[in-house]
Amino acid sequence: MNILFICIDCLRDDHVNTEHADTPFLDRLSEEGKHFRNMYSTTTTTTPSIASLMTGLYSERNGINSLREAELREDISTLAEKFSENGYSTHAEVSGPLVDKTELDRGFNTYNYRNSGEDLFSGWKDNLESELENIEEPFFFFLHLWEMHTPVEVPEEFDSPEYGKTPYARTLSALDRELEEVVDDVSDDTLIVLHGDHGESISWRTSFIQNNLKKGRTLFRHLHGVDTRKAEGILNRAVENLSSTRYKDHFLEAGHGENIYDFTTNVPFIIKGTDIESGENSKQVRQIDIFPTLLDIADIDYSNRINGETLLQKQLENRKVYMRACGTSLQSKKNWSRGVRVNSWKYIEYPHRDWEPELYNLEKDPNELRNIDNKEKLEELEQELPDKKLLESKEMEIKDKLEELGYV
Repeated sequence: MNILFICIDCLRDDHVNTEHADTPFLDRLSEEGKHFRNMYSTTTTTTPSIASLMTGLYSERNGINSLREAELREDISTLAEKFSENGYSTHAEVSGPLVDKTELDRGFNTYNYRNSGEDLFSGWKDNLESELENIEEPFFFFLHLWEMHTPVEVPEEFDSPEYGKTPYARTLSALDRELEEVVDDVSDDTLIVLHGDHGESISWRTSFIQNNLKKGRTLFRHLHGVDTRKAEGILNRAVENLSSTRYKDHFLEAGHGENIYDFTTNVPFIIKGTDIESGENSKQVRQIDIFPTLLDIADIDYSNRINGETLLQKQLENRKVYMRACGTSLQSKKNWSRGVRVNSWKYIEYPHRDWEPELYNLEKDPNELRNIDNKEKLEELEQELPDKKLLESKEMEIKDKLEELGYV
């Protein structure tokens, strides 16, 4: 069995096999494979999210804290190492901040970092298809795609309403066609995995006014530590009543990395293979569960000292999700947040700010617009946070790359 793991940066689950984009290939993959609709990322930033899916561990144990603080611990195993040890040819095509300095290349026979412009909309696609045709089997191939990341460039033939209302949706519609051609090149005994490292706030991309209001909010909140959340909540609720969009978003949130609301954490996880039962699963699961799940499918042993649990259990139940926001746009650790999603509740705290935590009843308020004052529930959910603190991790010399990618 081969494994082709496609990880699309910024891919939200609510844009896969829904009315938002025209994606016949992804729709078919969702319907023919096992689609976990309620998977949540461990962070809303690429590097620590990828580290969690590659190790089955939260940042508190794997050492990858953020884009800058990214030093994978030497004493833990990665997916690539486990597959390599068991006779697989291991290859990665990566982009964005996933430079080899992170040590996420550990276990890969080849780890090819692509620069901006080398994507499925360019001539690089031919190189990828050739690589997949000539790769030694069995293989584990990790394909990280950057096409959905800001700033998106919609191919001209897809830049019309029939492919979606937003540039985000239209880009996904275009990417869908390219992905179909890539997957057609692999053999039938290949397990296809589709995942998003984190989600994305969408609406701000098309609004000049929103963009500038967001910059002002960033100045007050992130640079000066002013708690603007109450005013933002009033604005978000007002916009919700006027908006015609059918997807989750907050008016002054932009991109990803700054928060842990569902639109930046709910990501698709689809596995399609000959022995995988098709259908949707709505149980709440976690990005850290990917590591043991793929190894179980390949019948490879792994340590039980990981945070993740296999998704192949017959009686799958909702799992507590722990998540963090640690993006570079937050300016400093003072603005980092963390929280837990337990069944129909979400708890968010700002450990480095003297701010009250946030609490949302997701059953009554799925868009997380109404912060609840419930002391008993707040205290209960606070106890669900991990005790372990983030490991000290040195900062990588990566500023130039982050500037190139638009993070700083």
